[in-house]
Amino acid sequence: MNVTLQGWLRAVGATLNAPADIADRVLSKRLARPILVQAVIVVAIINLMLLAIVSLLSPPPIEDTVYVTPFTLTILIAGSMFIMASAIARVGSIFGGAGDFDGALAAVIWLQAVGLTIDIAQIFLMLMSPTLAFMLGIGALVALFWCTVNFINVLHGFASLGKATITLVIAMIGTIFAVVVMMALLGITPSGDMT
Repeated sequence: MNVTLQGWLRAVGATLNAPADIADRVLSKRLARPILVQAVIVVAIINLMLLAIVSLLSPPPIEDTVYVTPFTLTILIAGSMFIMASAIARVGSIFGGAGDFDGALAAVIWLQAVGLTIDIAQIFLMLMSPTLAFMLGIGALVALFWCTVNFINVLHGFASLGKATITLVIAMIGTIFAVVVMMALLGITPSGDMT
């Protein structure tokens, strides 16, 4: 299947405008797990590249710099995606949802890709107006939260968005704790030093 830039931008717009419809289409594909794993790696690498560009355009203060290798950061990004998908699947099942890990991972990958597309637009906007870029970032966070709630609702077949919202909030909290542990295991300390 060939994906053009114009086609992808239309898909991003459709995701933001009608997330439940796109969720149904994405989740109905039922991609094999090896394909999903490859997609996670690709998204993690693109994420890493965008982080590098942002750090070049707007370097953080020396005292806030976290020294970490690209490989380690890629593992952290990919690992957080797997953790988030697992949390969405497990928490949703507790509330009676019918979704599974592969479906949750497909949703996480799709929404990460949409988020990265918005990040690219934000980087270009940053060159013209940092204030507008910041406002786009805030709007993107709200929009992606809403899209994720809808994806979770479709994934688990909930009758309302309430359960999906609670599932997402709990999954996010669990993912944050798990990523902190993962950072410790990878040797990344809060001060930015590698142990």
